[in-house]
Amino acid sequence: MKIKNLLALSVAAFLLAAVCFPQTAAARALNRNDKRRIECAMFKMRVLAEMFDVRVPASKKTYTLPDVCPTPASGNKTVQAPKWFLEGYEETGKDATGKTVTVRREAELARMDKNKVVYVPKEGTFSEVDLWRQAFSNVYLYLDRANTSMDPSQPVSLDKLSRGYVGNRINLMATLDRLNKDLLRNNRPLIMKDSMGGRARTMLATFELINNEFFSTIESFSSPEKQKEDKYRQSVQAVVVLANQLYGEFMSKPVPVFPPDPKGLQDTPADRGFYFLMLFIGAGLVFYAVYLLLEIKRQSVMLMMDEYRAKSVAWAEDFNRQFLTVDIRYIVFGTIGAFALFGLFMGVSTGGFSGVFVFLLFTAMGVFVSIRMPEAVLDMLKKSRGNKINAQLMDALILLSNSLRSGMDIVQGFEKVSTEMRPPIADEFGLVIKNYQLGTPFEKALDGLNDRVDSRMLTYIIKAIVIQRQVGGNLTVIFARLVENIREESKLEEKLQAMTAQQKIQSIVVGIMPFLMVGVMFLFRPDEMIAFYGSPVGLVVLFGCIIWIMIGMKIIKKVGEVKV
Repeated sequence: MKIKNLLALSVAAFLLAAVCFPQTAAARALNRNDKRRIECAMFKMRVLAEMFDVRVPASKKTYTLPDVCPTPASGNKTVQAPKWFLEGYEETGKDATGKTVTVRREAELARMDKNKVVYVPKEGTFSEVDLWRQAFSNVYLYLDRANTSMDPSQPVSLDKLSRGYVGNRINLMATLDRLNKDLLRNNRPLIMKDSMGGRARTMLATFELINNEFFSTIESFSSPEKQKEDKYRQSVQAVVVLANQLYGEFMSKPVPVFPPDPKGLQDTPADRGFYFLMLFIGAGLVFYAVYLLLEIKRQSVMLMMDEYRAKSVAWAEDFNRQFLTVDIRYIVFGTIGAFALFGLFMGVSTGGFSGVFVFLLFTAMGVFVSIRMPEAVLDMLKKSRGNKINAQLMDALILLSNSLRSGMDIVQGFEKVSTEMRPPIADEFGLVIKNYQLGTPFEKALDGLNDRVDSRMLTYIIKAIVIQRQVGGNLTVIFARLVENIREESKLEEKLQAMTAQQKIQSIVVGIMPFLMVGVMFLFRPDEMIAFYGSPVGLVVLFGCIIWIMIGMKIIKKVGEVKV
C-alpha cells in the first residue's frame, strides 16, 4: 500500500508540475544578465523618485551606482542631483540686440513643487513634482515585480502577476494623462511639458513608450506557449532600456537660455567659393559625359540629325501649304528655352548639385519635347483650319450649286467661291484655281486641296466632283444632298456636344483643380511649398502628379468621345 501511495503521489506531483510549468515559464524566462539590468534600472528609478521628493534634503541626494550598473566613461560612480534642478543656475550671453546679459534660472524642484495641478478626494492636492515621482515609482514597481518573478525560491501566481502589471499600467496612464494636460493658473498657461528646461517633452514621450511595453507585458501572458517566454522577456527588457534612457534624459545638461550666434552659422566666403567650385566641376563632368556619349554614338546621331533635317524641310513646306511662314528652329529652340528657364528656376530653388541635376533634367525634357513639337503644332493648325473651313463649307456648296444652275462649270464655281467668300476657304479654293490656270489638272489640284485641309466632308465633295468629271452626273443634285447631310451632321454634332459637355468640363476640372490648390497653398505657405517642391522628393511627386493628371484627362476625354 505504501508503494502504491508513493507512486500515486509521484504521478500527481508530475501532473501538477506539468500544469503549473506553462504558467510560470514566462515569468522565469529572464536570465542572470537580465536580472542585473533590471536591478540597475530599478536603482535609477528609485534615484529619480527620491530626487523629486521635496521631503528629502538636498544633502542626501547623492548616490553611488551599485555593482550591477556598468561603470560610466568618466569612471565616477557617484551620482548627484543636478544643480539646475536643486539650486538653479545663472547663464550669461547676448540677447537679440547684442547686449550681454545674465539670466537667473530658478531651481526646477522648487518651481514645480509650487504648481498644484490636481486634487484627488481623500488623498489631497498633488503638485507637479508629486506626479513625476508617481510616474517613476510606477516604473520602479513594474521592474521590482519582474525581478521578483525571476526568483526560483518564491512561488509565482500567474493571475496575481498579471493583475499587478495591469495595476502598474492603469496608474501610469492616469499619471501621464495628468502630466500632459495644459492648465491655467492666475490667467497664465501652465504647460507641464515645458518643465525641466524642455526635458519633460522627451521624458513624457519615453513614458508613453514604457506604457506601451506595459501593455505588451500583459499581453504576453495570453500568447501561445511557444511565444510566451520571448514576448515576456522582450517587453521587460524594453522597459529596462527605456528606463535607462529616461534617467539619461533627466541627467543631461540644461538647454541653453541664449540661442547660438547666427553669425557662426553663416557660410563664409571660402565655403561659398568651395560650393561654387564643386558645382562647376560637377556640371563640367556631366557635360563631358554627355559629350563622350555623343562621340561614341556619333554616326547614329548624325544619321538622326539628317533625318530630322529632312523632316524639318517637309514641315516647313506643310506650314507654307497652311498659308503660314514658320521657321522650324523657332519652335524647337523656343521649346528648349522654355524648359531650360523653368529648370533654372527649379534648380536655383533646389540648390546644390541637386539643382544642377534638376536643370539638366528639365533641359533634356525640353530637347525631347522639342523634337515632336513642330509636328504637334502643325497638326493643331491643320485641325483648327479644317474646323474653320467646315463652318464655311455649307455656304460654299450653296454658292457652287447656284453657279452650276446659272450655267457655269465647276471651275468657274470655284473661282466665284474664292472671290466672294472669306478666308480660309477663299484662300484654299483660290489656290486650286491658280494651280489649274498654271497647267495642273483640275483633279490633281483638288487632291492638293484634300491634302492641305483636314476635313472629312470636304473629302466627300472632292470625291464627288472627281467622279462626276470622270463618269458624269448631276452635281447640283449631289451638292443639294451634301448640303442636307452637312445640316444634319451639324445638328448631330451640336447634340453630341451638349451630351458630352459634362465629361469635357470634368476633364478641365481634373486638370486645373490640383494646380489651383497648389497655387492657394503657395499663397498661404510659400516657404514650405518652395522647400518641398524644390527637393528631389517634391520633384518626383510633381512629375508623378502631372503624368497622372494627364492620364485622367485623356481617359475622361475618351469616355466623352462619340464617333459617328
